[in-house]
Formats: sequence, structure tokens, C-alpha cells
Amino acid sequence: MSSSATEFDELVADYYRAWFRFHPLAAVYASVSGYEGRLTADGDDDNGALANLISNLLTSLDSIDFDQLDEDRQLDLQLIRGAALVEHRMLLEQDWRYHDPAKYLPLNQLQELVVRQPERLCDSLMGVLELTPNYLRDARGRLSELPGVVSTLWLADALETADKGVPWLKRLGRDLPQTRECCADQGRLQSLASQAAEAVEDYRQCLIKNLVPVASGSADCGPELLSWLLHNRDQVDLQIDQALTFARSRLQQTYDSLQQQDLDVADLKASDGELLSGNERLQAYQEEAQVLREFLQQHQLLPDSEQPLGFRVTDSCFRQPDCGSYLRTPEGGVFLIPHDQQVGGGESRSAIRMRNLYSSWAGRHYLAWAGGVSAHSLVRQINPSAAFKRGWAHYMSRVLETRGYFDDQDRILLNQRRLALAEQACIDLEFHTGEIDSQQALQRLKPLSDIPCWAEVSLTAISRRPTDAFMALLGADLLEQLSNRYLEQNAAASIKQLHEQLLAHGAVALPLVVKRALGQQEWDQALSEVLS
Repeated sequence: MSSSATEFDELVADYYRAWFRFHPLAAVYASVSGYEGRLTADGDDDNGALANLISNLLTSLDSIDFDQLDEDRQLDLQLIRGAALVEHRMLLEQDWRYHDPAKYLPLNQLQELVVRQPERLCDSLMGVLELTPNYLRDARGRLSELPGVVSTLWLADALETADKGVPWLKRLGRDLPQTRECCADQGRLQSLASQAAEAVEDYRQCLIKNLVPVASGSADCGPELLSWLLHNRDQVDLQIDQALTFARSRLQQTYDSLQQQDLDVADLKASDGELLSGNERLQAYQEEAQVLREFLQQHQLLPDSEQPLGFRVTDSCFRQPDCGSYLRTPEGGVFLIPHDQQVGGGESRSAIRMRNLYSSWAGRHYLAWAGGVSAHSLVRQINPSAAFKRGWAHYMSRVLETRGYFDDQDRILLNQRRLALAEQACIDLEFHTGEIDSQQALQRLKPLSDIPCWAEVSLTAISRRPTDAFMALLGADLLEQLSNRYLEQNAAASIKQLHEQLLAHGAVALPLVVKRALGQQEWDQALSEVLS
């Protein structure tokens, strides 16, 4: 190992050891222990310390001899540098503490702890609960300093989260099986949960009284920052006008495809299948996962994962869209299935097949384990790519469709998801460039789904992660273009070989992965053909 490699490894380890203190939820996601009972640092001194930490990292990265690193470390360096540049700029220019009241709420962190069940679950829960009252009291004071700049969209998200979270917190200390099984001191847990619930309700009332009448801030990032994010986080050399032209063209193509199939938007929300619930529904998930696994093997589409896939119904989520769909554990993968009540009492076989596509053997489970150890380095776990995380499933749906995997009812749901992605990608760009506001965006999203709050949750996600929806759409098209070219140029090869080459490097920024696996020329050609 070169001295540059050793220096880089030590730098990354030291950086994340400190960085997780400011981002405890990221540590939970990455299964890094020791930070579970903390809340996101929000003091002025904390913000200054974080800015210095990132600045020092960037300076140290610049001093490392890039050419002396092996290819895996070069990729990690590009990823961590891009992420650090983005966080440093956002920290200095868009201080979340004055704009986003939802980020102060500890509910997502508590929910993740309950779902993931770390070794010291009870201590972690009580640590977060104990900190919550003072944390939210400080948040009220900070938000009151500049109430006019608070984002109206993120304020609405905070109110919705608090409204759903208060009864969930009371249940947390009383009757969630996960906490009953792990906490010996049930009385203390119930007391802390009740105090946290009261603090969240007080916070909600404060937002209604003091912020709702005066908040007028936006949640868009602006065209200049949007372009900068494409270059530095997504690592794609693309101008905003090019991105808009592509997204709008794909949206029109999607509507044209619906018309050719004699379908309209209302048809996409109709379901003719029998609704399954309870154990019958869980069994259907397991059966459909096995059918998909066998289909992938039969058609030589993906290497079979050696890691087992379990199934768990998540009855411990205060708001299902935030509960996730997959969990990577030391023992293997866990497919998180929403409770019957979260899906209107039950699901059809087609809906179950769609969730399997996104989360089991062709989706999240495959992505979570594909490649070697370097594909899942800490840097890559913390910096996933929307092109892979979401775009991969849309790409795989096309691969499976051309090989006869889906039936007619499945294709209705496929069309619904494809239209939703194309519309979200356009809204992503148009909202963040200021061409449309949040109300116009919601008017376009609401007809696409009858799921309660789906449009609001979608727009909130778009506002918090600029470029993600667009990159998912672009990523799906790029992956399809790359696979077509690969099979044309390698007549004796299987698509499975391409997938192994790509995912050997992790589900991170697609341009970096393609250039590493296939070369600069293949990337340039694929991007040019997709945009044309």
C-alpha cells in the first residue's frame, strides 16, 4: 500500500468519526454504532466546527497525490470530495436551522432506530427522547429570529410530521413490541416518550401560532446551485437547458406511449386485482420474490445474491413513506413491507410484484450486496446515487418487460410509475429553477396517485434533494442505452456480465462508475445518444 493510500484511509476514517457527531442519523443508516442516542448538532459553535471540519478535509484531499491511489480509492476520493463541496456550500449559504422546522423533529431518527433495532436499542431511544424537549425549545427560539424566511413547504411538512408523530410517540413507550422486548425499564421509557410527545405538540402549536402567519420562504435552490449540484454531486457534465429539454421530451414520450395504449391518467389508478391482506399478503410477497429470482436466473440477467432475503411487516412506522423498503443487516437483507392499514387494507398481486421489483432480488437487495468489499466502502454507503437507487429499478422494469415478465395489470402499474418519474423529473428542474412554484407542482402531482399525501411527500422529497428525480430518469435511460450498446458490440456476451461490471463499483455516481467500468468513450457516447 502506498503512503498516499494510507494517508487517504486515515483521513477518511478520522473525518467520518467526527462527521457522524453532526449527522447521527447518517450513522444509523450506515450501521455505524456509537451515535444512536444523539440528535443533529444545531448550535452556532457546532455549525462552525462542522464547516471547519469539511474545509480541513477539502484541503487535505487536495494535498493527496491522486495518481498514487489505486482506482478504488480514486473513486472514493472523487465521491467524498464532491459531497464535502456540496455540504460546505449548503452550510454557508442555506443554513437549514432557519429554513426547515421539520429537520428539528426527532421522529425519523426514532423510527429508524425502531425499524433497524441496533444492539442498544433501548438506551438509544431513551437518549434521543431525553434530549428532545430542550432541543425543540431551542429550535423554537432560533426559528423565531427570522420567521419570514422559513420555507412554507417545509413548515407544512413539519406540521404533518408532528401531527402523525405525537400519537406514535405515546405508542412508542406503551405498546410497540420492539420496545417492550428490549427495555427493562418500561416506566422510564414511557415517561420519556410522554415528555417527548408533549414537547412535539408544543412545538407544533408554536409553529401554527408564530410561523404559519408570517412564513414566506421558498424551498427551491435556484438555477445556479442546481447546475452546480449536477456537476459536483452527480458528476455529470450537463447544462440546465439540456437537462430540461431531455426531461420534457421524455415526459411527452411517456404521454404519447399512454395514448398509443389507449390509456389516460385515470386508467393508471384503477386496480382490478383481488386485494390480499394479512398472512396471505405476506406469503404472496415471498412467492413473488422467489418467482422473480428464478426469472432472473433463467434469463441470465443478474448474478444471484448469496445473501438471504427476509421479510418483515413494518407496523412501527408513524408515516409509511418515511419508513423505507429495505434494510441491510449483518445477517442479510430484510424486505420491509408496509402494514395492511398503510396500503388501504391490502394489495393486489400486481402491486406486490412492483414492490418486489424495487426492493428484492432485482432491486435494493441486489444493489446492497453487488460487487466486492470496496463497492460498499463507507464513502459509497453514505453517498449513493439516485441514478442507481431509483433509476435502476426503472431500468430493470424495461429489461424484464422485454422478456415477458409482466402481465397486463402489471403494465398498468408500470405506466403509472413511469409517468410519475417523468413528471417528477420535470418538476425537479422546473421547481428549482423557479419556473413553477409549489402549488403548480402539486397540481401536476396530485392526479398521478390516490395515495393520501403522495403529492406532498413527493414534492417535499424533490425540494430537499435537488436533481435526484431528474438523475433517476436520466440514469434509467443511460443504463438502457449502455446495455443495448454492450450487447451490440459483444454478440456472445450476456447482459449479466455488464451488470456485474457496473455494480462492481457500488451504486454511486453513474458517470464515475461507467467511466471506471467501460471507459470515458462509452460514457460520452451513451450520454450523447440519450440526450439526442
